[in-house]
Amino acid sequence: MAVFSDLELETPEVLSKGLFPILILTSIADQERMKSYYSKNPEHRFNNLQLTENQILVECYSYHTNIPTDSKFDVIFLNNDVKNFMNVSAALEYVSYNRSFEVDIVPNGYTPLAIINFLEGKPEILNKLRPESEKRDFSKYDYICLTNREVVEKVLNELDK
Repeated sequence: MAVFSDLELETPEVLSKGLFPILILTSIADQERMKSYYSKNPEHRFNNLQLTENQILVECYSYHTNIPTDSKFDVIFLNNDVKNFMNVSAALEYVSYNRSFEVDIVPNGYTPLAIINFLEGKPEILNKLRPESEKRDFSKYDYICLTNREVVEKVLNELDK
């Protein structure tokens, strides 16, 4: 069991301790590049991928935990701004590790591609997510975190210590 009082007091350090189940979105995947890459496996779902207006294709990861597909999230926030979290209704619908592996989890230690469905429409905060084709620029973009209210409350309690 984790001893929360031993955590650092800055949000990135608190999150990186891996004590909270949080899905971290790092970039919006380039669909055309993905189709080219996955075309080498003609059976792969990405070859015929058609996202709905509420879905996004992202690179993502989690710290020290596996997050299964069909996981539901009700909170979203910027990686460095947990205090300004927003309510959201989102679901992890699909995960692909590479052109050979379609899996049912975001596996610990890997950065797979995933389809996230925002059931009530995509929130504007997603505009802060870097398109894969652009260089990292944290003055312009940020990582975005999805989790549940109970987790955010624990993180906020830790930050207030």
